[in-house]
Amino acid sequence: MSTSLLYHGFGINGYKYVRTHYKNGSIIFTIRQEPTDLCCAICGSRHIIRRGLIQRMFKTLPIGKKPVFVMV
Repeated sequence: MSTSLLYHGFGINGYKYVRTHYKNGSIIFTIRQEPTDLCCAICGSRHIIRRGLIQRMFKTLPIGKKPVFVMV
């Protein structure tokens, strides 16, 4: 259900749904990108070396009156 909601409701494609949790009246969807789908943002090469991981949180459109965030 949530993968379909992320795709059809928010247009998020190419990411894997991990979980949903609720905090302080807001909805937080956690998603991740498959390591095989990673590529260089500049040249598009798939031969990359990862040096760490940073979680980012994006605010999206609300569902009803609840604020919605997507954590990548």
